Parts: sequence; structure tokens; C-alpha cells
Amino acid sequence: MARNMENLQALKNLIDDDLLMDLEHFQAFKNELVGQITCDSREVNKPLVNGVTLFFALVGQCFDGHNFIGDVFRKNPLAIVASEKDLNLCHTRSIQVKDIQTAMAIVAKKFFKKPDAKLNLIGITGTNGKTTTAYLCRAMLNTVSKAGMLGTIEYDVCGKTRKVSNTTPAAITLFQMLAEAVQNGCRELILEISSHALELKRVYGLEIGVAVFTNLSSEHLDFHGNIDNYFSAKGKLFYGTNGYKPKYSVINIDDVYGRQLFHSLKHNGEMPVSFGFSNDADFKVCNVKKNDIDGTIFEIRTPRQSYEFRSHLFGYYNLLNMAASFTACMMVYEEPKKFIEAIYNFQGVPGRMDKVMLPNGVAVFIDYAHTPDALGTTIETLLSVKQRHLITVFGCGGNRDATKRAPMTRIVNEMSDFAIATSDNPRHELQDNIFKDMERGVVDGSKIIFTKDRREAITKAIQRSRVGDIILIAGKGHETYQLVGDKVFDFDDKKIVKEIGNLC
Repeated sequence: MARNMENLQALKNLIDDDLLMDLEHFQAFKNELVGQITCDSREVNKPLVNGVTLFFALVGQCFDGHNFIGDVFRKNPLAIVASEKDLNLCHTRSIQVKDIQTAMAIVAKKFFKKPDAKLNLIGITGTNGKTTTAYLCRAMLNTVSKAGMLGTIEYDVCGKTRKVSNTTPAAITLFQMLAEAVQNGCRELILEISSHALELKRVYGLEIGVAVFTNLSSEHLDFHGNIDNYFSAKGKLFYGTNGYKPKYSVINIDDVYGRQLFHSLKHNGEMPVSFGFSNDADFKVCNVKKNDIDGTIFEIRTPRQSYEFRSHLFGYYNLLNMAASFTACMMVYEEPKKFIEAIYNFQGVPGRMDKVMLPNGVAVFIDYAHTPDALGTTIETLLSVKQRHLITVFGCGGNRDATKRAPMTRIVNEMSDFAIATSDNPRHELQDNIFKDMERGVVDGSKIIFTKDRREAITKAIQRSRVGDIILIAGKGHETYQLVGDKVFDFDDKKIVKEIGNLC
């Protein structure tokens, strides 16, 4: 990733000495100037006029950057490679580091002139609710300032939006976008921070002003191994393991893991701020006067006073999302009236309880719920407002945590009046094998069918529905594609629901 820089930093000022494995070898080019940094060999340019290219040879799940070092040097003989492997015998222009992810984050931050220090950053982590909370924060902060957002659905740097690669991008991309946000006049930026990003140090050294914990339930165990490791990864955002402790920690104490995190931080002498329905929450959700398909009316009691909110969002989990975002924003600006107005005007998030009314009077909700906890919460919310039957269409992704497939199926089968199990993103797994795992969760075979084709599954749900029914299409939410093998097919649940609904 190239960048025009004035007063380029010497290479020795970019990589910290304690990360270097071979100080003697490093002396050979310690005074080189860096004009480009990247971890993607495809981005390496021809020899630069204003400095060398620093290429980070990362090892991922599907690739090994060391296999592309030859390509890097053919494109740019001035390139320098940073790696955890000893490459001295093969490439004289190589630097061996103890931890390449940490080194890359440190270099990216310095290369882009520490843009995080020029922004009020809100980092949101948790299993569910990150995206809605992020969107709400952006809506509120934009009433008093200029806010951007990097998350699951979009990267918004206060000037243009771009395609999302990961919920939290790699360190080089992250700091480059933060620098772009600063240049565009952004003052606040909200980040969804995944457990992968924390474990892989994509956000190492990031100066977070407000860290938010939404909740924790079983997810990504294929990566973390067990729930304790998953929780430990989330905790890195709050304990300063990433290099900096946040100025404020905002914690959901209704959640078992959230309460554990809250008390652990207090035990360490920190002053976390809590939110939730719990009586001891600092920002307590209370006096819920309305909570139905048309929206909510409720109050949040703060240490100073209570405020009444009206919102188009509904469901108890959305009350928590609104409490999380309001609490976080109040740590940045005390503008409750403007924030209350922003929540009232907020129309929702694409693919998050996204409603489509069909010509036959059936309400269809498209939602991203793809974990047992999220599915259960979403279905419970819809059951509270249904007039007749709830029909759920859902699937489980391939090459992802297989342990959640049976629990997801059991929850849907038990709670829905009827369910259609189908494909999600099978990736490189056979759909039949995914179905086998899901079938272990069936408790009443008369209330569920399995249909491989997702369009056909949605069609069957709509054909089966009658006035007063609710249909939930779960799992893909905002996604407009389906991943099958190495191919990416156009597939937009919301678009397909509208097409089929007009035909039935």
C-alpha cells in the first residue's frame, strides 16, 4: 500500500529493536527509507523513487506469504521482507522479527503518522449486536460531529465507503483508512472489532477511547478452540493487551461474561461503566412502555437522570444495543437530547431484522442471526409479536464451527411453528455433510424439512404462509452473495423475497 510521504521515517524508526531477531544483519539497511508497506505481493510496485517496499510475509489459513517472496523481488529488487522465518541464506534483504503481526501493526501505525491518536475511537466487540450498536453510534455522533465507521457491512471513512474484506481489516489497511478518515475531516470513528482481529493483532497499538462489550456466546470455536479462549481474545481489548488500555470500558452486565469482565476490571483498579436491565447497571434500561413490531418506548436511567427514548427498533436485544450505543457516546459527548433524537430517527441496519411486507399480508424479516444465541433471541422476539405462525428459513455455513449446527437446528425446530433448513454459504463443504450435523438437532421431524436450494426454501416458506404469519430468513442478512466452493454467486435474500412475494 503506497503513500506519498514527506520526511520519510528511517526503517530503524519503524521497527522496534525488541521485535528484531537479528540486529547485526539489520544494520545493513537500517538507514533505508520506506515508501510502501504491504502484506499482499500483488500490491508491490516497480522500484520506488522515494524509498523501498517493505513486504510482510504473513502465514494465513489458506496462504503462506513466503511463497510469494520471489514475486516481490522480481517486481521490486529494492524490496525488503519482514518475516518470522530466517531468510538470510535465501534473501539478503530480509528482516527476521519475533512476531510479524505485531511488527506489521507497529510499522503501519508509524508509517501513517499515528492517525488513531487524532480520532475519538469507539471499539465494539462481542458475539452479537456489534453492527447495530456501531450504526447507532455513528448516527448519534453525526449529530454533534463527523463520524466514520469500519465494520461488517461497510467501511465508511467520512468521504466514501468501500467494500468490506473482514469485519476488522488487517493492520496496514486499518491504519491507512484511519489516516484517510483524518484527512476527510473525521473526528470520531467506530470500529467493530472481531475476536480474530484481537487474536491476530490487527488492532495492536490502536488507541481506543471507548471499548464496548455487547455479549458473548458460542461462536468461532473452530478458530479459538473453546469458549474460554474466545472470551480471553475479547478481553484483550479491555486489559491493554493490545498495547493501550481504553479510556472507558462500557460493559453489558446482563451478560454472564460481561459481568465477569466488569468485576475483573474493577478488581484491577479500573472504572468500567455498565449498562443493561440489571438494577446495578450504571445506564439501566427500565420502564419499557412499548415493545412491538412498530417500535419501542423505554427509559434509560443514568447516574444523573432518566431519559425517555422512542425507536423504530424492537426486541429486548435492540434495547440493549441502544443502551450500549447511548452509553458509549455519552462517554465522548454529553449530548443526550441530540442522541435521543438520533435514535428516534434511526431506521435500522441492512440485514438486521430487515422487514419486507408481502402483498399477501405476510411480514418477512431478513436477519443475520447465525449462532444459537442470536437465533434464539431473534425467534423469541418475533414470537412475541406474531399473530399466527412463525416460519423460519435458516442454514449453517460450511468450513466454520460445526459444533453450533445441531444446537441451531434444535432451537429453530423447538421454537418455530415450521422450519426449512437450507444452504447458507457451504464454501468447500458438501451440503449433505452440513445437513448431517444439523439433523442431530431435530426434535420434531414433522415441523422441519431440508431443502438444499436456498431460493427454493424461501419460495416454500412464502407459499406456505398466510395473513398474520411471520417468516424469518436467517443467517445471511445483508450479504448479497453465496459462497459455493471457489465460486461466488449473486444471492440477496431481501431481493429474492420481493421477487417471489410478487409472484405468489
